[in-house]
Amino acid sequence: MPTENSKLSEDSQKNGLDVEKLQEDAELDSNAQVEDETNENNFKTHYFIKPKLNKRPLETSPAIDSFPQYNPALSQKKRKLDGVPFFPLFDGKEPYENVRFRYQLYETIWEHQLQKIQLILNNANDNLVQDVTRFIKDLFSNDRLPIGYIQMTSNTANNLRILEQLQDAIQYEDTIDEGTDDLSEEENGTTLIVLNTKNSPHIKGALKEINAQFEDIHGGLDYSERLSYDLQVIADWYEINRNTTNNDKGEEEEENVDGQDEQDRLVVMIEDTNLFNTQLLSQVIRMLQALHRKVHVRLLLALSCDTVSSWVSNNFPNDLRAGLNGYKFKSNDNVSLGYTILNNLFLTPDLNEYNPFLINSNLSTIILNRFQHSNNSIDALIAELKLCYMIHFYRLPLSILIAQVPKESMELYIDGLRKLPSYKQYIEQNILNLDSLKFDAVRKDETVLRLFNESKGQFKTHKLVMMNVINVIYNLDTKKRKEKFEIYKSLVKGELLTSKYFHDCLNSANTGLSLLSNITSNCIEELDGVKDLHLVELNKSLAELAANGSPELISTLQTYFKNQLLTKSFEKILFNEIFTLDGGVVHEKFERAPLLEENFENLMINCLRPNLRQTIESALDNPEIYLKSVLNNSIDPLLRQMFKVYKEAPASINLHDFYQAFCASLTRPSSIKDDKEWAKVAYSWFLQCCFELMHLGIVQTKKTGEYLEKAIWKGV
Repeated sequence: MPTENSKLSEDSQKNGLDVEKLQEDAELDSNAQVEDETNENNFKTHYFIKPKLNKRPLETSPAIDSFPQYNPALSQKKRKLDGVPFFPLFDGKEPYENVRFRYQLYETIWEHQLQKIQLILNNANDNLVQDVTRFIKDLFSNDRLPIGYIQMTSNTANNLRILEQLQDAIQYEDTIDEGTDDLSEEENGTTLIVLNTKNSPHIKGALKEINAQFEDIHGGLDYSERLSYDLQVIADWYEINRNTTNNDKGEEEEENVDGQDEQDRLVVMIEDTNLFNTQLLSQVIRMLQALHRKVHVRLLLALSCDTVSSWVSNNFPNDLRAGLNGYKFKSNDNVSLGYTILNNLFLTPDLNEYNPFLINSNLSTIILNRFQHSNNSIDALIAELKLCYMIHFYRLPLSILIAQVPKESMELYIDGLRKLPSYKQYIEQNILNLDSLKFDAVRKDETVLRLFNESKGQFKTHKLVMMNVINVIYNLDTKKRKEKFEIYKSLVKGELLTSKYFHDCLNSANTGLSLLSNITSNCIEELDGVKDLHLVELNKSLAELAANGSPELISTLQTYFKNQLLTKSFEKILFNEIFTLDGGVVHEKFERAPLLEENFENLMINCLRPNLRQTIESALDNPEIYLKSVLNNSIDPLLRQMFKVYKEAPASINLHDFYQAFCASLTRPSSIKDDKEWAKVAYSWFLQCCFELMHLGIVQTKKTGEYLEKAIWKGV
C-alpha cells in the first residue's frame, strides 16, 4: 500500500520537482538559520532567561485578576480558588474555607482602617475650605481684583486631593450650609472655572477656555459680533440674566453701587500656577481685572512655594500688584497629616477585631524613616500600610486566629502555634520549672489554646499601658519636640527610658504643680475589662500632691515609669507573631552573600523600592562575592577595571583620556605579543565596557561626541 511520502514523491515527479534537491535546500536553510542565531548570540554582551510557564486549562482557571493556583515550590495541591488571591498555606493543607476567610478578614480590617484614613483626609483641610469660601462670599470693591494665594504642599498627589476638596466646596457651598440637596451651581450663584497649563497654552486659549467652561455650565452665551475669546459675553450673560430675573419677580433686585448682583460670583482657579508662563499669567489677571468691574470675580492661585510674598514680588510687576487685593491661605502640612494618620491607626488604646495589631520596632522604624526622608507623600504612606497588612495575612495562616479558632482542622492550627519561635522560646524558658505532670499538660491542645487566649489579653494590657505612657510623656513635653509615633518608635525599641529626651521631659516637671491637671489627659484607666493599674496609682498620687501642694512630682513619675511592661519587647511575648506587624522579613538561608541583597531585607521596602543601585555598585566594587571563579585570582573582570577608572574620573569624561586610563589599568596577557593586536583587543574591550555602563545607566553620551557624562556619581 503506498505511503504518504511515496505519494508525495510521485506527485512531485509528475510536476517536475526534484524531491531530494528540495530536502537538501531545506536542510541548508535550517543550518544557515541556526548558524545565524549562533553568530548573533556570540556577539551578545548579556542574556535574558525566560522560564517556561505552564498554561492552565480555561475550565479550571480562576478569575483573571487572581494569583496562580499551583506553586511547585510549595508542593501545593491544585485547587480552584474562585478569585481569592491567597494561596492555601500549611503546605497546601489549609482548608479552602479558611483561605477565603483569611482574605475576607484582610479586606474587612483594611477597609475599616481605610475609612479612618479617608475621614482624616476629608477633614484635614476644613479650615482652609472655610476660609476660601468666606473669601468668595465677601464683598469687595471693583477697583482691585480679589485674589487668593493658596500655599500648597510639596507633593503633587496631595495637592490634587486638596484642590478637589476646594472645588467641591466652592460649587456646593450653599448645599453644605443650608443642608439642602436640590441646589445646583447656578442656584447658589457661584460659577467655578478651572485653568491649568494643559487647557491654557496662550492668552487666547485661556480666555476661550473660560468662555467654554462657562458655556458648559450655564449656556446661552451670545457670540454675535464678538470673538470666541471675548470675556464681555460673560458680562452680557450676567446682565441679561439679572434683568430677566427682575422682570419675572416683578421687582428690582437689590444691587450694589456698581450695579452688580451681590449673589453672583465667578471664581477662576489656576491649579498649577508655578508652571504658568509669567507673561501669560499677567495677561489673564489683567483681563479678569477688566471683567471684575462688571461681575464679582475671584481669582485663586495654587502655589508651591516657601513664601507667597517673595513669589509675588518675583513674578508680578509693580503696576499689576497695585490692582490686586491679595489674601494668603495655607493648606495643612503633609507631615502633621501623616502623623495624624499613624496615630489614629496604631496609637489608639483599643485592641479589637477591627484594630488587632501593634507594629514591632523594625517596621515602625522603616515607616517613620521612609515618611520623614521622602517627600512626605500621603498616598505612598497609605500604600505602605496596606502592603504591611496584606503581607501579614498573605503569608501567615494563623492570622485568622485573631477573629476565630476554626473548628475544622484545629489540630493543624494548634500545631502551627507550637512551631512559632515565641512558643519555642516559652518552652525553653519554662522547661526547667515544670515537673512531668505540668509538662504533659503543656503538650495538650487545650493548654495551647488557653495560652493563646491569655496572650491575647496580655497584648491588650500591653497596648493600653503603652498608649497611656506615650500620652503622659507627650503631655510632659510642653514644647512638643516629638510626635507621638516617634515616642512610640523609641519605646518599642527600648530606647525611650534611657534617652535624653525622656529625662528632659521628666525634668520639666520641676516647673510647678500646674502640670498636674494635664499629665494624664487622654489617658484611660480601664477599657473593655482591661485595667492599667500603674495609671490608677499615678492618678491617686497626683490627687494627693494637688491636695497637699507637695512638689515631689518627679519621684511620683519615676515610680510610674518603673513598669516592667515598658522594658519588655514584643518578641518576648508569647504568640507575638500573630498580633504584631513586621513587614515580612526574609531570612538568609546560605552562608555566602546572595545575588541580590534584597533577599534578606524587609519585604515592604523591596516591593515598593528595591535598592538596585547599591546592589550594582557593590557588585562592581567586589565582584568576587558574586563570581565564584578561579580566574578571579589571575585577572579582574573588565567591567570592574572600567568602574575603577570611572570613579576617579570627573563628572564630564573625555573619551580619549578615558580610553588611555582604561588601557593603562589593564594587564597585557602573555599570549598577545603583537602591539597592534593588543591595541585592537583593548579597544574592543573599552567599547564593550562603555556600552555596558551605558546600559546600566551609569554613563550617558553628551551632545559633543568627544565626552561622556556621569549619570550617577554621587557617593562614588
